[in-house]
Amino acid sequence: MSDSPAFRPIRRPVILGVAGLMMFVSACGGGDDVARLTNEPIPLEDLQNDDAIGSDVDIDFTTFDGSTSNFAAYAGTPLVVNFFSRTCAPCVTEMPEFEAVFQAFDGAVAFVGISTDARFDDAELIVEQTGVTYDLGWDPNADVFERFGGFAMPTTVFVDAAGVVRETWSGVLTATELTAKIEDLA
Repeated sequence: MSDSPAFRPIRRPVILGVAGLMMFVSACGGGDDVARLTNEPIPLEDLQNDDAIGSDVDIDFTTFDGSTSNFAAYAGTPLVVNFFSRTCAPCVTEMPEFEAVFQAFDGAVAFVGISTDARFDDAELIVEQTGVTYDLGWDPNADVFERFGGFAMPTTVFVDAAGVVRETWSGVLTATELTAKIEDLA
C-alpha cells in the first residue's frame, strides 16, 4: 500500500526532511564549539530577566474595580508587585503565603497583585480562592507584565521606597524567601 500513488507525494518530502535532519545532526556532532542539550538543571537565578532593574515604576494599571492607578502612588514604602494567573498552579500555591507576609509587615510594605487572566471572572475566582486582601489589578494583555520584564508565571517585582525596581523574580517564592527579599530592599 505504501507504493500507491496516494502516498508518493507525501513520501518524498518526508524522506528529504529526514535526510536533511540526519545531515544537520551529523554536522553538529563534533567539536566543542557546538552547544549540547543536557539534563543538568539550570539554576533559576540564571534565568531571571534584569531589564527592568533600576527603572522607575511610573506605570499605570487597571484596578479590580475598573479604575486606573499607578505604581508610583506607592512611593515612600517598599512595594511588592506579584503577577499571577488562575491557570498557574504555582501562583495559586504562593498567593496565601504572600497574604501572610503582607499581613506580617502590617502596612510597612505595600503589595499589589496583578492578574494576567484574559477573563476577569478567572481573576476574581483565584483571589476568592486564595483569600488575598492586598491591592489588586488586572492586566489581560500582559502589557504591565512585559514592562517589568516578566517571562514566566508567577513573577514578583521588588520596588524600593524611592520607587525604583530592585529585582524581578520569575518563579515561586515561599514566605521565607519573600520575606528575605523584602528585607533586602531596606
